[in-house]
Amino acid sequence: MGVKMEAKTDIGQRCRTLFENPAVRAKGWRSNLFWRPENSQNPYGSLRVDGEELEVLLAAIVGVEATCRPALEQRHPGRAGFIERSIAHGELPLLTYQSDS
Repeated sequence: MGVKMEAKTDIGQRCRTLFENPAVRAKGWRSNLFWRPENSQNPYGSLRVDGEELEVLLAAIVGVEATCRPALEQRHPGRAGFIERSIAHGELPLLTYQSDS
């Protein structure tokens, strides 16, 4: 497994952990908003959206530091701040679609 694949797995696991936080669960969002189901027993398959953006979004809801924030800001300057401000205003920003590959 390459470094990039491991990083995606780490982001996916962190997003899943954050998604299961009570602050996020209180939003009433279903996992298929952000993940493609792996099978009928596991709703957390591949991510439908950019993992770094999702981690920033979920971390903002939970109130913890997003580990992907610096990488997202380097890739798309201002994007992490936009996501955090949207959450602070009670809005769900449109996240970048990620094809199933």
